[in-house]
Amino acid sequence: MKILVLAGGTSAEREVSLDSGACVTAALQQRGHNVEQLDPRDVDIADLSGDWDIVFPLVHGTGGEDGVLQNDLNKSGLPYIGSSPEASALTFDKIRTNELLRQHGLAVPESVVVRSDQSLDEIRELIRPLGEHFVTKPPRQGSSVGITIADSIEQLQTALSLAFQYDSECLVERFIPGREVTVALVDGQPLPAIRIVPAVAWYDYESKYADDRTQYLFEDEATSHSLGELAKQACALCGVTGIARIDLRVDENESPWLLEVNTIPGMTSHSLVPKAAAKAGLSLGELCEAVIRAKTGSA
Repeated sequence: MKILVLAGGTSAEREVSLDSGACVTAALQQRGHNVEQLDPRDVDIADLSGDWDIVFPLVHGTGGEDGVLQNDLNKSGLPYIGSSPEASALTFDKIRTNELLRQHGLAVPESVVVRSDQSLDEIRELIRPLGEHFVTKPPRQGSSVGITIADSIEQLQTALSLAFQYDSECLVERFIPGREVTVALVDGQPLPAIRIVPAVAWYDYESKYADDRTQYLFEDEATSHSLGELAKQACALCGVTGIARIDLRVDENESPWLLEVNTIPGMTSHSLVPKAAAKAGLSLGELCEAVIRAKTGSA
């Protein structure tokens, strides 16, 4: 099969995207496919033409997961793996995603949206109900870019300054004590749930992509099943297809809280989706082949 991998782009996650692209390209080549890799930074995707059987987008962050790339691929007429422009735009916006999930009765952390044109005193008053332990996030970024986990109100100004580097809005969430868990899905079917144990205070960018001390433990079968069903429900509500990853916190009462829906998750050697696939007995190449076959209808 002739496959085009798209990786790179211009977002803050460019280097991770290039790494994801290189890993998937190598894995599919090892499976005997004819694979070409292009960087959307250097080509006009909407005008792209070629005899590829399928496009495999691996552009993380802005311009890749927000519906822009998917719209351009639709204009090109090339078939591609992954979610629609509408589902991509929805899930890239944590504010809109949280509202949708909450409306359907799924648990997401209590949160407040603040803006860069508001005063620090005004913001402090708005987030007071969240307590002293809170999380600040740019609502339209990934890979933990711009995130701070604060354990006192004194950290608010520094946390906001970081978040506002990436967006004029900031999502401030109540911190959920407990453990961090992720569930990868392939066309809505969950893979084994992974518990993440970082060597530092939290699972930041460095822990995700460079720190070999981060531990990845698999949840027991019953927990993995229940979390998988929740992740499946979240994906269905958001219209997510292809390879996806749902990030959660499980609190001290074993109640799960949805944090984020990722439509183009990392596929590097440190990434969670390949680890979950390996637990299910699939190599990275086999995982990618499965989603390609489902999309193209090939045997």
